[in-house]
Amino acid sequence: MNSKTLTAERWKGITGKLLRIDLTKRKSIVENIPLKWFHKYLGGRGLAARYYYDEISADVDPLSPENKLIFSTGVLTGTPAFGATKAYIVSKSPLTGHYSVANAGGYFGVNLKWAGYDGVIIEGRADEPVYLSIIDGELEIKNAKSYWGSKTIEAQDVIREEVGEQKASVACIGPAGEKLSRMACIVADSSGRRGGVFGRGGLGAVMGSKNLKAIAVYGTKEVEVADVDKLRDYLKTHIKELRETTGNHTRYGTLQYTMPLYELGAYPLLNFTRTRVEEGAMEKLAAEVMRENYLVRDVACSRCPVACGKFLEAGKGEWRGSQSKVEYETLWSLGPHCGVFDYDAIIMAHAITEEYGFDGMSSGYTVGFGMELYERGIIDKEFTGGLELKFGNAEAEIELLELMGERRGVGEVFADGAVRAAERIGKNSINYVMHAKRQEFAGYEPRAFYGIGLAYATSSRGACHNVGGWTIRDELLKPKLDRFAVEGKGRLVKSIQDVRAYIDSLALCTIPRRALNLTDEPSPEVVNYITGAELTGEYLVLAGERIYSLERLILNREGVRRPDDMLPPRIMYEPVPDGPAKGHRITPEMLNKMLDEYYEARGWDRNGVVMEKTIERLEIL
Repeated sequence: MNSKTLTAERWKGITGKLLRIDLTKRKSIVENIPLKWFHKYLGGRGLAARYYYDEISADVDPLSPENKLIFSTGVLTGTPAFGATKAYIVSKSPLTGHYSVANAGGYFGVNLKWAGYDGVIIEGRADEPVYLSIIDGELEIKNAKSYWGSKTIEAQDVIREEVGEQKASVACIGPAGEKLSRMACIVADSSGRRGGVFGRGGLGAVMGSKNLKAIAVYGTKEVEVADVDKLRDYLKTHIKELRETTGNHTRYGTLQYTMPLYELGAYPLLNFTRTRVEEGAMEKLAAEVMRENYLVRDVACSRCPVACGKFLEAGKGEWRGSQSKVEYETLWSLGPHCGVFDYDAIIMAHAITEEYGFDGMSSGYTVGFGMELYERGIIDKEFTGGLELKFGNAEAEIELLELMGERRGVGEVFADGAVRAAERIGKNSINYVMHAKRQEFAGYEPRAFYGIGLAYATSSRGACHNVGGWTIRDELLKPKLDRFAVEGKGRLVKSIQDVRAYIDSLALCTIPRRALNLTDEPSPEVVNYITGAELTGEYLVLAGERIYSLERLILNREGVRRPDDMLPPRIMYEPVPDGPAKGHRITPEMLNKMLDEYYEARGWDRNGVVMEKTIERLEIL
């Protein structure tokens, strides 16, 4: 280890306990988490990845009883640190067929830690629908037959009533997960109840395959920290910085990025075919319009003063009264990606994804993909069952989402995401899917920021701007890193991925982290005041690098190589047709140059395989 660390026996901020639940046998056991794993992987995403490496083989079917759901919190989860709310799930993804990780804020991770566990592993398959009740450490496996088929919010309400604790956090699947949609999510409390969503990778289908409807968690034992006085003083001295750096998040949430990215030509429209639309259309979706006309309340995760969530209500037309917590990504996927520039319709569409338990990014993307196929004549009204699936038809979008949730009619074709829909439809429709490793793109145009393109290609969970690396800030602000440059992007993406990996393993929200000085050159005081360890900033970044290469070892074992770190044809061969990025594309030659630099920086070989010397240098295993 390149840092002095106290033994995990003396670390605070953790319980050291993992609850393992076998649904087939209806048995459970409490295990001690290996002490050295906290030193190496910190918790959260890193700790869960290590359990995955040891327990889920390359040939496991994602929807089989042999797949596992690995829940993990981090050393900061449930402490007073700003944004210390995250929980992570690692599992083999039904969407991509590979390793995947999803996270949620809100209260679920905090309650799990306060219930006495750093993590939970769920394996096997129940013989009938069940849900889990974990109240102050006590596990009960309860019958969920009467809840099977219920939408998420309805099921959460009755489960809280049944366990007798209204403050319990309930992570629940809806009909999409029960029907094994490969883009089903896990809704951890409804958005109106300050909830979060384990969104990407279709992990809701893994729960569904296990006949597991929900997990209700509640705990009352707060996390012990090593130095309460120093932690309190540190947070007090940094609250001003927090407010300065997150003020726009408090006012507008992630929706603040919509118009700036549109103005940069980095906001993809109509399935990445345009970046410009008629004047006034995008302005309807400005963050200021949201706050003035649609905001019901600001929503905060546990103890977080930022309150970046924006719970909205439709105010007119047939969708009047619909409510949901819309984020930048779902505004994009359910809105302009589908040619819809109407908050009322987007709020309604988002509410449907939450109730059915769909990943709002993948489901919205899939609808927009279907719209392009319809516009091109690849599918028609006969195929869609009468739906006029044109860009801008909000009624058709909402109906298709419901059909997908129920696997009825044409909804069956699209219920498993865009790649599988293309495979079912044929006619070269796969060329119109913007994905990497079978996961659909996020709401950023990679031809406008080349770093995002490399991030999509190399993300360890398939196309992703978070795990893969949100490069836009650096490509705009750092000298000699022009957004249309190729050189330097491999090192940049690697650096951002490593930082995100250690932040995710501490289980800290990325929004307030800068106020805690947890950046690419971190000051680890808050971590040390909580754990009692003596970590250095360099050690945290090294842990992030270790974790990212551990995830790549898993992907290598599952068959992932350089040809999988690619971008779709549209991005490589079709220049952006309009806007500030007009004429730009990421050619195969450009992508390969960035990959060469990236692999070299990571210590992987030219085929994207982690080299033995890198495994030894990072002490990965």
